[in-house]
Amino acid sequence: MQELRPEPTLFAILADRYTNESSLRPFAPLADELGNRMNVLLLAEWPQDERERDGEALLTRLGVAREAWTMLLRDEDGDTRFAVVLRRKQPVALINLFFRERRQGGTEREDEELRAWENEALGKLEGLLSRLSPLPPEPQRGLAPDQHDFLSTGVCRKCGQGLGTLLGCGVQRPPEPGPKRDRFELIELE
Repeated sequence: MQELRPEPTLFAILADRYTNESSLRPFAPLADELGNRMNVLLLAEWPQDERERDGEALLTRLGVAREAWTMLLRDEDGDTRFAVVLRRKQPVALINLFFRERRQGGTEREDEELRAWENEALGKLEGLLSRLSPLPPEPQRGLAPDQHDFLSTGVCRKCGQGLGTLLGCGVQRPPEPGPKRDRFELIELE
């Protein structure tokens, strides 16, 4: 949960084992193609019993419908894998993906097939991103009456105290000793 950001995130929990992260298909190529428009969070090499137990707890916290749990936590169809797309830690879509490693010495036909599947997944995600409206700014949290509202300069907007103050906001500083002087003095001319 700590790794999830407000931006759209492609999230999957897999039991699959892999040997080379750069060959991890389609997740590594999708992360490269989507750049900063969508985060990709993949939990792989999760033993199946722990995947189901931990996954159910996590999917419950995320608000994913119980009907989708089986698709996200069990692999029943060869290479087919499902992932959930989250936005502000809330589910917005399920996507049907696959999981394969690019093999050393694989045939050109296998590589073309992988690229075609990756392009199809990328097209689905691009379409989803185009339909999502831009994220509104996070709501400002209200300040408690004695809480400082520091500006970028390090001075409180309300009371004028600096970042190093130990006083709560609204606490008046004691007056400085000595005679109070105005900024200007009146000089009378004769």
